[in-house]
Amino acid sequence: MKKFFKWLAIIVGTVIVLILIYAAITLVRYNRFGLYASGGELLPNQKAFDVTFYDISLRPDAGRKYLSGTTSVELIAIEDQLAEIQLHLIDNFTVSAITDAKKNILKFTHEDGLIKVWLATPGKINEKIRLNISYAGKPVEAIRPPWIGGINWSKDADGHDWIGLSCQGEGGKIWFPCKDHPSDEADSVFLHITVPEPYFCAANGLLRSVDSDSGYLTYHWETRYPINNYNINFAIGMYGKVEQEYITETGEKMPVVFYVLPQSRQGAEKHVAMAIDMLQSYRKFYGEYPFAREKFGLVQTDYLGMEHQTLNAYGNNYRYGKVFNSELELDWLMLHEMGHEWWGNKVTVKDWSHFWIQEGICSYGEALYQLDKSGEDAYHKKMQQIRRRIRNKSPIVIHANATTTEAYNGDIYSKGAYLMHTLRYVLGDSVFFSTLKQFATDPKYTYQNFIDSDDLIDLVIQNSGRNYRPLMEMYLKTTKLPQVEIDSTGISQYEVSIPNIEFRLPMEVTVGDKSRRYLLGREKVAIAADERPVVDARGWYLKEGDLH
Repeated sequence: MKKFFKWLAIIVGTVIVLILIYAAITLVRYNRFGLYASGGELLPNQKAFDVTFYDISLRPDAGRKYLSGTTSVELIAIEDQLAEIQLHLIDNFTVSAITDAKKNILKFTHEDGLIKVWLATPGKINEKIRLNISYAGKPVEAIRPPWIGGINWSKDADGHDWIGLSCQGEGGKIWFPCKDHPSDEADSVFLHITVPEPYFCAANGLLRSVDSDSGYLTYHWETRYPINNYNINFAIGMYGKVEQEYITETGEKMPVVFYVLPQSRQGAEKHVAMAIDMLQSYRKFYGEYPFAREKFGLVQTDYLGMEHQTLNAYGNNYRYGKVFNSELELDWLMLHEMGHEWWGNKVTVKDWSHFWIQEGICSYGEALYQLDKSGEDAYHKKMQQIRRRIRNKSPIVIHANATTTEAYNGDIYSKGAYLMHTLRYVLGDSVFFSTLKQFATDPKYTYQNFIDSDDLIDLVIQNSGRNYRPLMEMYLKTTKLPQVEIDSTGISQYEVSIPNIEFRLPMEVTVGDKSRRYLLGREKVAIAADERPVVDARGWYLKEGDLH
């Protein structure tokens, strides 16, 4: 038996090593690890203007794996005498010409992923400026989408082209010229994508028209909501449309649309109905769906998924689970990406250092859905599942001006979600849920107004009347966890404390079948009990000893 386990360990170890070697070779081969990270320090030049509009016209060529077209960028000068504009575009593309709104041919350079354009006349404060940039080239291919993204030049089961795009980690600069920083969103975007007949192109917002010319179709899409550059998206395939109607809380009608391949058409109606149920559930906690003037969209992709605004990528192939303690079916992937329509797309961080707000609160929403559909026990089962994923190796809020590569790790999902779980207990349901909804609906935190962790901390303090900054910053900015100590001091006498923190936390202490809430900290609290007390039995806090 010992030999068996010895050889089993050797085999498992060898497999793990081979997987790691393969992953490393793949990253080195494609030179992609962190190569196109998004965000970071905002360029000094880019502080001088605000992008208001992208108008993107592209012709993807699947045979050559090639993109060509023009992007028009409209911006407003926020500093006087703005003589130069800098935009991001990776060097895979060749820029052939840049003109302004008056058709002046402008001087430019394009190197090291940056286009520098010199204006014909320096811009004045609040002046609108338009640049028309013609370019073409081979974009990077996705090698582990959506985590290492790019273009998916795929084929469906019938051999037809199937093109997808994912670029959260890389930013929009891997396929169009843009200001690649989370702190600036265009107010609106138009997309004009030309494809061979009879292919369909899905994109953000609403389809305004389709033009036909010499065997090609041009799809004209537009969104008039603010949108982050990585969320601008298109997908091309032999898609059919499955559509149902969602009714908002005020009685307005909105399409819920699934662009699905013929091979997956069976089951699509059920999937769209599930989406409507999820939208109705989430609005209880977060307020109305944020883009109700356009659509909630899903598009089938050859990768798992991504939260592209009004066009969520879906590649989970109807692999449904069940809501805990229920027979209700659940697609976790669709639920998670849908949550990002609020957390990420409507409520957007100004710096990737605060990535956890988008991923953590969105992940916590998966537990709220369990609560809504099956009650407290299901909610707590989901939170236990989330807790098992926490590694706590580094803080989830790191230094300012982080890139996506620096900020991204699994704990921004799991530990971020667990902080929200803790706040629910600390604040109580009435304050917690009203605060959560306020954070998702108050104009000062939404759409064009970007946020960071301090905004949430300040809102919690304001609504609770108590200073919970030390608690929240402990979980966000350190790896410290409360260390609960229970000492027996005599017959039926115990002392409970948390010696490694400088503040007090409300925690539940259970003796037998009775529980009482205490404020615990460095000072020892005496508890009379015939048996050893249990602190935080329900697991509202992430504590020392909880992780394995």
